[in-house]
Amino acid sequence: MATWLIGGVLFVIVAAVAWKMMKDHRSGKGGCGGDCSRCSGCGH
Repeated sequence: MATWLIGGVLFVIVAAVAWKMMKDHRSGKGGCGGDCSRCSGCGH
């Protein structure tokens, strides 16, 4: 039972971090600030 509880908590944390990263990326708060001509990590 404890394994399921810990796994569920970890899943929620990872999902929240991924959601925040996607939300920031969509709003232009990513690592390069949306200026992909100066960013080596965008891939655009």
